[in-house]
Parts: sequence; C-alpha cells; structure tokens
Amino acid sequence: MELLFADRLDDVSGAIGVHLDRGGQPARAVPFLARAATVATRVSATEEAIRCLTHALSLLQALPPGRDRDDQELTLRSNLSVALNSGRGYAAPEVEENLERVFLLSRSSGRGQVPVRWLWVAFTLRFMLGDLKRTLEVSEQAVACSVSDPSCCCEAHHAMGGTLLSLGELDTSKHHFDRALAAYDEAHPQRSALGSDLGVFAHAWSAHTLWLLGDENAALAHSDEAIALARRLEHQYSQTLALAYAALLHQMRLDAPRVLECAEAVVVLCERYGFAYYGDWARVLIGWARGQERPSEGIEIIQSALERLDQNRAQARRPYYLSLLAQTYSRLGDRSRSASILDAAIAMALERGDSWWLPALYLQRSNLEPSPACEVTRQHALGLARSQNSRSLEQRILASIASSV
Repeated sequence: MELLFADRLDDVSGAIGVHLDRGGQPARAVPFLARAATVATRVSATEEAIRCLTHALSLLQALPPGRDRDDQELTLRSNLSVALNSGRGYAAPEVEENLERVFLLSRSSGRGQVPVRWLWVAFTLRFMLGDLKRTLEVSEQAVACSVSDPSCCCEAHHAMGGTLLSLGELDTSKHHFDRALAAYDEAHPQRSALGSDLGVFAHAWSAHTLWLLGDENAALAHSDEAIALARRLEHQYSQTLALAYAALLHQMRLDAPRVLECAEAVVVLCERYGFAYYGDWARVLIGWARGQERPSEGIEIIQSALERLDQNRAQARRPYYLSLLAQTYSRLGDRSRSASILDAAIAMALERGDSWWLPALYLQRSNLEPSPACEVTRQHALGLARSQNSRSLEQRILASIASSV
C-alpha cells in the first residue's frame, strides 16, 4: 500500500496504519498512525488526531520494552499533549494522565530530570487547577533548570512571570516576563509542549502585569504585539490565546467595546477550530460587557460559562471572574447576591494566594457596606494595592475614596 499511494501518503496514512495493525504488524503501523495524526492536527481535526495517537500508543504495548519503545512513546505523547490541550483544555484529566506518563518515562532509563518543556505543562496544569503553591514550586524548578540550559529560558521565565503575577508580586513578575521575551527569537519560534507560541504567550500575559503596574501604554503595546505576532506566524491557537488575554486586559481597563471585539473573535476561532477553554474564558468577559446595559443577560452568560469551566476543572482566575459576576448582579440591583459572591471570591483568593485582584475585590465589597465599615475596607484595599505596587488599582481606589468624601 505504501508504494501504491506513495505520492499521497498524507491522505491514506491512517488507513495504512489500520491495515498494518489488522495484519499483525504493529511496529510498522505506529509511524503511519502518527503521520495521520499530524495531518489531522494540520487541518484542526483535533479529535481525529487524538484517536490516531491513542491507537498508536496502544500498539506500542505489543512491542518489546526498552529505550527505543520509550522514545517512540515520548514522541507520540508529545504530539498527544498538543491535541488534548487544544481539544479538551489545559485541566482535562486526559492531559494530566498523559503528563504523568511523560514524567515517568522521563525519569526512567537514566534520563535524569524532567525536561523544562514538561515542567511547563505541569505549571499550566497546577495553575489551571487553582493550586498556586504547587504552581510556584514547579516554576522555581523550571527556572533553576534554565540556569544550566539557556534554551529553556523562555518557558521557565514565562511560567515564573505568570505565577508571580497571580501571587501579586508584580515587579518580580515583570522581571521574569522580560527575561522570557529576551530569550524569544521570532526567527526561530518556540512552541510550548501544549502547542502555544511562547513569544505570543509572554507578550499577552505580561500585558496584565504592566497594566497593574500602571504602564497602560506598554500593556497595550504588548497585547497588540501578541496578536500581531500570532498572525505573522499564522498560528490560530496562539491568536486565540492572544485575543483572550487582550479581552481580559480591556476588561481591567473597563473598555467594554474592546472587550466585545476581542472576546467575540475568540469565540469564533474556538468554534471554527474546536479549541477548548478560551471560548468560556471569552464568554465570561462577554457576559460582563453585555451586562453593562442588560445585566440579566450578562449574569446568565457568565454563570453558564463558569459552569462549563467547572466541568473542565478550570479554576484559574476564579476570584477575578466572580468579581465580574458580582458587579453584574450589582447592576441588576441585587446587592445581597453581589455581596455574597464577593465574600466567596475574597475567601477563595486568600485561601489560594490568588491575590492580584484582591484590591479590586475589597473595593467592590466596600461599595456594598455602610459607613464606617466601607471606609475601613477601602483603606484595606488601598494598602494591599500599594503593597503589590498595583498602581492602576491604587488609582482606582483613590478615585473611589475621593468621590465618597
């Protein structure tokens, strides 16, 4: 069959793989199934790619154990990691199971430490599950590895920059994002083990740190560059990611039209290419933007998106998302419901150490409290913003204090 279809193997590699498997030749079937998965990934047929790779992995078990088989499995699981993340999401159980197997293989047969590209996957998984303590541990391990292996500096410092942003350590977060971007070379793009372009990701996420630090112009420039870079690379998944991060940036800026522009583009891309996770991220922001004028509609959109994120174990930034839901309930006039949501969000942020948006949460809570309790809560919010050097939130809080005098 290989000779018969030599001029169009991409079209028939999956069929050849199945034929060889049924003919009792698993070793020959594996590379054809892997090729079929590559073809499927190229045309965004994510579930087909997952099916081919899973089939190939099952056939490996019939081969003699040893270093060669382990190397083949690592290659297949690397490709499977991209497909699973794209189609199922960062926190999907299948992503975690695949990662656990990669860790086991990486530590076996004298391979030594787990490569940083897989530590980066562990970082994203723990981050998505809301486990910032473990996220920090993995990020520190990645940065330590990068000292002796500069080739992984972009991944390592990207992970640390994102982790420290979440913990409210903004100045140090900026330092690590700067290191990540300095290590990135557009002429030789670096892709993460989950398929995203690391330069796009670093520009997109660093924009949030920069805005919180009060440098709005730099934040907008990095956000725009993330989108532009993804388009230059013609990489749809990275473009989706960049637009999602841009939508969140514009929400922090309270620019509802820009939020809708970016978030609706994310939904279109996710529906067109079958991307998981970012569509629900975008819908939360769409709900907030539409809720400015139609709060009942906004609440329904946000709650539905959060339910889907829960179903996929995606807990990242949950206190922030809850703040948007609480704000929309306030617009509806339901102050009691808004207050209860904010209390839950604050408790969650404190428990997880997810403190980057805590000053804003306390400010929102103060607006629902009677005097003098509201003044005490606003001063607490102000002190927290200053301790984080979160100048944009500090200015927002000061404006609120001034308007209440």
